[in-house]
Amino acid sequence: MNSWFPSESIRVLLLAGGSGTRMGGSRPKQFLELQGKPILLHSLLSFLEWGLTKEIIIVTHPDHMEETEKICSPYLRERDRIVEGGPTRHESTLRGLDSIQIGSNDLIYIHDAARPFVHSEDLNHLGMETERSGLATLATRNHETVLQKEDNKNQFLDRERIWFMKTPQAIRGDLLKKLPRTPGSFEITDLCTWGQHAGLNFALVESHPYNLKITRPEDLPLAEAILPLYQELISS
Repeated sequence: MNSWFPSESIRVLLLAGGSGTRMGGSRPKQFLELQGKPILLHSLLSFLEWGLTKEIIIVTHPDHMEETEKICSPYLRERDRIVEGGPTRHESTLRGLDSIQIGSNDLIYIHDAARPFVHSEDLNHLGMETERSGLATLATRNHETVLQKEDNKNQFLDRERIWFMKTPQAIRGDLLKKLPRTPGSFEITDLCTWGQHAGLNFALVESHPYNLKITRPEDLPLAEAILPLYQELISS
C-alpha cells in the first residue's frame, strides 16, 4: 500500500538508449537478462507496480525500437509509449519530454533503465521532496575514505559531505518549463546538472543501498547476487 499520493500527475521518462559499449558486448545493457528478464523490463515493471504513474515514456535508440517494443509492449497501458532517443542522454531526455503534455504541478521522474532495483518507498519519498523543493534526486551516502588526486598531491575529502548520485531524479513541471533547452558548452549529464546550470538547487533523498547501475561486465553477476537481498527488502 502506498504511503503517499501525489497532488498531481506523475510522468516517467525511462531512458533506455544506451549502446552498452562499457559492457564490452554486442547487446546494450538494458536488454541483458537478470533472472530471466531483461533489465529494462525489471525497471518498467517496478514503476508499473508502484501504481502512481499517469504515463511512462520509454526512450530508446532508433536502432533498438523493435526490440524495445517486443519486450515492453505487452505491459504498456494506453498512455504509455516508446519514442526514439537522440545522440546524447540530454537529447534523449528532451525528445521524451517533447512527447508529453506537462502541467505546472506535475512531477516528472527521469530514470536510467539500467537501474533495475526501483523501490516504491524511495519513489514516494522522492515525490514528496519534489513537491516541496521542486527538484530532487535519489542518492546514497558515502562510508569510505575519499581522496582527490591532483598531480603528485593527494587531498583527503570530508566523507560525511560526499554523496553518490542515483536515479530516478524528479522535477516539478513549473520548474521544468523554465529550464533552457540548449545549455551552450555546458555538459548536461543528468536532470540535476541541468537544473543546477539554470540556477536551481536540488534536494538529496537517501536511496536504499542496492540501487545499482549496471554498466560494466562485472555489474551483471553483482546484480544477480543483490537481487535476492533487494526482493527481501521490498517484501519487508
